[in-house]
Amino acid sequence: MQIRNLPAKTMRMNMPTYLRQLVWLILLTLIVSVVFIAFPTLDIWTSRLFYRGGFWLHEVPVLQSLRRALIWGMYGFVAFVLGVFVLRLLRRQSLRAWGFSLAVILVGPLGLVNGIFKTYWGRARPSDITIFGGEKTFSPAWYYTDQCDFNCSFTSGEGGAIATTVLLIAFLAWPKLQQNGRRWLGLALVALVVLTAGLRVVVGQHFLSDTLLSILLCTLVAALLYPLFYPLNPSRINRRT
Repeated sequence: MQIRNLPAKTMRMNMPTYLRQLVWLILLTLIVSVVFIAFPTLDIWTSRLFYRGGFWLHEVPVLQSLRRALIWGMYGFVAFVLGVFVLRLLRRQSLRAWGFSLAVILVGPLGLVNGIFKTYWGRARPSDITIFGGEKTFSPAWYYTDQCDFNCSFTSGEGGAIATTVLLIAFLAWPKLQQNGRRWLGLALVALVVLTAGLRVVVGQHFLSDTLLSILLCTLVAALLYPLFYPLNPSRINRRT
């Protein structure tokens, strides 16, 4: 498959479909938020499953290597998107699909997650709170606190990054695949999200709410940016970019 032909046909939707999916996504984000605010011990209970006098899985070499491989894979994807964007810009080709992809990366995991939440929200990581042998105080999801000064727990950077990567891979590749290929791609991408986000929970670096909300927030960013690049038609689906 040639890079220049990859975004020629992308997943398009009409306005009713878009609005319906956006509403469901907002509702799901609100429900998850309310559940973890109302029952903050869910985060403690989940993290405690992997605590045995310490988060022992954090010391497993194969998991550390796997995490590094996943991180470099996400970096590689960002470099790929940026490279194709610049290449098409120099060739004066259509930038819509790649501009959308780059915008989602910049606004979601880089801007919202790392630039705002992880920098200013101040939630201490599980391994740093007193319940798990640390010195910091536990704070529920969405609580603005001062228990962390930099690179904090809320929300998960890698959770947001893998969600964005998976969404954009599906966005670019889905229309090119037949039904069987889409099925296998979907399963692989879901597994990738669960693996990457789950690793941060089992090693005590993020609470479950950190990862779930990061995934949902970055998905919401992509949904909100979509109509800026692909104007919605109220009555039919456009077939080409």
